Amino acid sequence: MANQAKDTAALEARIRELEQALAASAKRSGSTAPPITVSENALQGHFELLLGEACPEDILTSLQLLATQLGCPSLGLWSTDASVEHWSPIAATDDIDPPATDERQRSALLAGQSLTLADGRTLIPVAVRGRTSAVLLIAAGPAPEGELTSLARRASALMWEAYERGALLHQLRERDRRFRYAMEASRDGLWDWNLNQDKIYFSRGYLRMLGYDYERLPGTLDTLKHYFIHPDDLQEVMTEFAGAIANERDHLSLEHRLIHRDGQVVWTYCRCIFVERDEQGRPTRCVGTNTDITESVRNKAALEDARAEAEAASQTKSKFLASMSHEIRTPMNAIIGLSHLLQDTALDDLQQSYLNSIHSAANSLLQTVNQVFDYAKLESGNIILERSHFDLEQLFERLSRMFESSSLHKPVSIIFDIADDVPRFMRGDATRLSHIISHLVTNALQYSQSDEVVVKASTLKKRSERLTLQFSIIDFGRGLSPEALATLRSDLSRKPHTGGRSASGFGLQICKLLVGLMNGHLSIDSEPGKGATFAFTAEVETSQIGAQRIKSCNHSCRSLRLLVVDDNQLALDILAKSAGKLIDHVDTARDAHSALAKIRQAEQQARPYDLLLLDYKMPLKSGLEAAREIKTASDLEHKPKIFLVSSFQRDEIFSDHQDSRYVDDFLSKPVSESRLFDAICRALPECLSDDTPSSNDFANLKGAHVLLVEDNIVNQQVARGMMRKKGIIVTSAENGEQALDILRSGHTRFDAVLMDIEMPVLDGIAATRQIRAMEEFSALPIVAVTAQAMSGDRQSCLDAGMNEYISKPIKPVELYQTLSDLMGGRTIPQPSDV
Repeated sequence: MANQAKDTAALEARIRELEQALAASAKRSGSTAPPITVSENALQGHFELLLGEACPEDILTSLQLLATQLGCPSLGLWSTDASVEHWSPIAATDDIDPPATDERQRSALLAGQSLTLADGRTLIPVAVRGRTSAVLLIAAGPAPEGELTSLARRASALMWEAYERGALLHQLRERDRRFRYAMEASRDGLWDWNLNQDKIYFSRGYLRMLGYDYERLPGTLDTLKHYFIHPDDLQEVMTEFAGAIANERDHLSLEHRLIHRDGQVVWTYCRCIFVERDEQGRPTRCVGTNTDITESVRNKAALEDARAEAEAASQTKSKFLASMSHEIRTPMNAIIGLSHLLQDTALDDLQQSYLNSIHSAANSLLQTVNQVFDYAKLESGNIILERSHFDLEQLFERLSRMFESSSLHKPVSIIFDIADDVPRFMRGDATRLSHIISHLVTNALQYSQSDEVVVKASTLKKRSERLTLQFSIIDFGRGLSPEALATLRSDLSRKPHTGGRSASGFGLQICKLLVGLMNGHLSIDSEPGKGATFAFTAEVETSQIGAQRIKSCNHSCRSLRLLVVDDNQLALDILAKSAGKLIDHVDTARDAHSALAKIRQAEQQARPYDLLLLDYKMPLKSGLEAAREIKTASDLEHKPKIFLVSSFQRDEIFSDHQDSRYVDDFLSKPVSESRLFDAICRALPECLSDDTPSSNDFANLKGAHVLLVEDNIVNQQVARGMMRKKGIIVTSAENGEQALDILRSGHTRFDAVLMDIEMPVLDGIAATRQIRAMEEFSALPIVAVTAQAMSGDRQSCLDAGMNEYISKPIKPVELYQTLSDLMGGRTIPQPSDV
């Protein structure tokens, strides 16, 4: 009964609202007629329908009632825009065609004037809120007059407003439906929090996300705290909300956990806004959504676990590589170091040749080992470049030896051309620079099938402490086809660990990586039939050893006359150019017969040649045969000094020939300026001047006392031998503990310590830290000497307090230079060696 009384009261209120609306409509239309009452049942029902949520059928019923009241059986109501150009049907009692009006008629309707059309139909404009919004079309029956016209206008206006309201309600319902569907389809749960009353509306999606039925729990803040939010996150979440309100923030987003009805944890991402602020600016309402991100959080956790496992595996791999590097480099250090020391003993030519071959093979093997470790370190990114002094000419010579002795290559001629502006000494990673050049030479030989390759070095940019060099590997073969060139360039563009499509693709990627570490760029250019050029740039540091590739010659040396003989024109030009930097007068010949003719002609002109650079392998007559003929010629009074030049090893030429006695010196290709100058000085001692390099280099090392900490006896022997060559006094210790005991005893004042890293009892890192903890040794130079070559090793040594880092196998010049730099201008007495 109570509900029925409420419905009746509501109906009566609606009727009163209708009467007021009709009165207002009459007032707007300008009619002076009294308001229409609702005493008739039909009109009362009509108004009740229109004041409710009217549907199109209700409006049609209302229009039929109006037609009955007006006595016009055929009515139609059309909605229009402000220009009365487009008609939209609202309702019609019959099948009525829309009105057709011209410009003049439309203007009249806009002015509120009724019209009678040519076909007898009548148009009554319907004004709503001061503008013509609809038109009532009387298609049949008499046109209403007086109060009936006013009734028609007001009733039509009411029907139009009901129609408009229905359209708006329909739009609202559609919008609400779309929102509801969207919320159903998404993982979001909507909530609306009344901050003043602590009441919260939870959407069906929100409750369903947590396993609850709709309206099973009360929509309050207590429900959120005690049922939904994870207990461990409750304090943090509420603090975040309180802080956002206190700081007058408009938005808040955070991740936190909710509890499912079955006890499972649901991770959510919460986003909300604070709205409807009061007079003090405090929000009274907070609306937001919670998105289920449980799967994402789990995937992220799994990814973190996988990443941790991968990092652990990478560290294990790095440790393994470091260990393998140490185990391999330690005996390699002994082989290379002992061969270096053996060079200072008395050897005949054959023994010296064998020793050179051992030294070359050991360096080649070391380069191969380094390449293997570079491959292994690609994925972990542990490659670190050395910063050691090296001789570019010696680097090129080793490359030449490697290709000569390798059975993987056919006999080829590799010509090295170093520009005048390129210094002989520099600091950088000579091993990896050699690896890049050797691989590119291999590519040039493989793709062009040429038997001649030129390796050029030039300076692109020079700064105070850095040089940018360009290396070009040029062949003169058939060149690369467009397909092969595209394949190689594609390999260069790939990531290093993805490999390449070509057989050499992975090697090219290694080269690209190493060139990138040297702040350089690698490129390939080729044209079919014109050969190919593999070029790259590399940044190196200048060296304190000296930028000049050779020392200046005195006048007597420059005034010599030299003849260069080689059947290869390119090799002839480069050798003549190098010799021309030492000697003013240089002539050339392409074969032995031409050379003999020029020698005899020079003899006749009383301008004999002092020197002859003679290639060993030439057509018709070899260099040895030509040397024998020249030395035994009875018509030559002034016989030149003959330097035999060859890409073969000395023992490969002289072991089966007795003609070696006709040769004054042997130079292996490539012939550098400095090696040519040394040979000239040996053959003609009068050319040796005070400007020549002396044996007093690193003179400040003589008499210095160095503590060598090394557990390997052979490595101790190598290091002691190298240092004693410069007059350094060496005391040895087999581990870090012994080194500490020696230092604590105070019997000897040491100028430096060479410290191995991996040792029993106490390793080099731990020993260095203890040394640095003693005040009296805080400034003692300590140099790490280790076979490890992994990323971070150098920094670990420096962090422990070491001053420098040298990797095994020890390079003598690098060792001397490092010690000389660290000792600076030491001035101590020079006791005898012990």
